[in-house]
Amino acid sequence: MTTEFTAARHDAEYRITLDQPDLGNTLTLEAMRALAAEIRKAGRDDAVKVIRIRASGPAFCRGRAVGAPPATAPSAAQFRRNVADPILDVYRAMNESEVPLIAEVQGDAEGFGCALVTACDLAVASDSARFSLPELQKNLPPTLVLSVLRYKVPPKASAHMVYLTETIDAANAREWGIVAEVVPGASLRERADAMVASICTRERIAVATLKTYFREVTIPDFSLASEVAGAALANAMTSMRR
Repeated sequence: MTTEFTAARHDAEYRITLDQPDLGNTLTLEAMRALAAEIRKAGRDDAVKVIRIRASGPAFCRGRAVGAPPATAPSAAQFRRNVADPILDVYRAMNESEVPLIAEVQGDAEGFGCALVTACDLAVASDSARFSLPELQKNLPPTLVLSVLRYKVPPKASAHMVYLTETIDAANAREWGIVAEVVPGASLRERADAMVASICTRERIAVATLKTYFREVTIPDFSLASEVAGAALANAMTSMRR
């Protein structure tokens, strides 16, 4: 059981709190495996309508916690299995969740932290929050992050972030699609509470149907996207409690 985050259900909200403020809420690969499992468990819970990710302390998440390098250089297969797969599995769990995820961002979101926010279906940030993808500073091409950004952030904005590794403010993050709302820091918790409360008033089948369609709407073929939309709506409306 990881101590790097806490997780608990509050009525129809499942709340995950990154809880290592002294370490900038960085996450080890072990914690990422646990996080993916927690998101999957929450998404399958029929009592849960929304998953909320937030953090304690001044930073939201400063990325992956990097330990000592291995004694021998890993093969490509070993690196994929031991490093890339746990990270990608978090993004996959978020994408496949039956219910939406909300990010409540009070501080710096770097690398994996920035991707975590972007991967959420909704995101609200404090006006003092900052975002960066610094991987290239260590000559690490952030292709894993780009797998999340590709449908949510314009290509030139993604390129600006990954090539230049510059930190952007919350206003730019909103303009580029990383978050949807920016509020004063003192209002952040209240606004996130209101977003959660709004979603929790809806039927779970309606919320889950929207989540599914947002996932499928990236299908480039319009006819197929239309068919998915019609089928999803019909299923939701005929399954909802009357």
